Amino acid sequence: MNEIPIAKWSELEDREPAYALVADVDLVVIRYDDQVSVLYGRCLHRGALMADGRVEGENLICGLHGWDYRCDSGVSAYNNDEALHKFYARVDADADAVLVDETEIRAWSEEFPQPYDRKIYLGLYADVHGTPDEPFNQHIQELARNGLKNVGHDGPVSAMGVPRSELPSWDDVLLLTAQLARKPLLGDVGGHRSECRQAASARDPAARQRHELRRTQ
Repeated sequence: MNEIPIAKWSELEDREPAYALVADVDLVVIRYDDQVSVLYGRCLHRGALMADGRVEGENLICGLHGWDYRCDSGVSAYNNDEALHKFYARVDADADAVLVDETEIRAWSEEFPQPYDRKIYLGLYADVHGTPDEPFNQHIQELARNGLKNVGHDGPVSAMGVPRSELPSWDDVLLLTAQLARKPLLGDVGGHRSECRQAASARDPAARQRHELRRTQ
């Protein structure tokens, strides 16, 4: 065991989450009455910092989407299968310090490597999880950081900020065959252009609903 201080006991406010970082692991420190709890500091939902959350009753609440975890154990009262790891911690009143075991935290970080690069812009707050509606957040952030150098000039792209279920799909694309009046120009011939037009039903949800209604009649 290698005990190290992570906070001054006298400076911790009762039931006010505080932030600490040990061995590249974000921690949340919670003082409640004369006890202290040190938990893994990232919400299991989207990785938000729990130190930015709040305490309501016996629960630590994520400030982003309201996920809850018990202050004393880290276990969610809503779903017991969801729990923030609780680390060894004690109060040294003589030293006015909250102590944790660096060896324990370092071993945990080796088992669960953290994906956050705190040296880059907003790296501490990166959303590396995503949701079913936004499954490509991490990939898009990679493209934003490095451009196409890691995927090639014609690399894959996606969208974020809009649920995929609300984006146009292949069902909104209508392909019509046509007889060409003349032979098409090849790609290396200048002086011509191509157009890709979006159907009104893809731009306007109401128009799309009317289109679907006509298809079923």
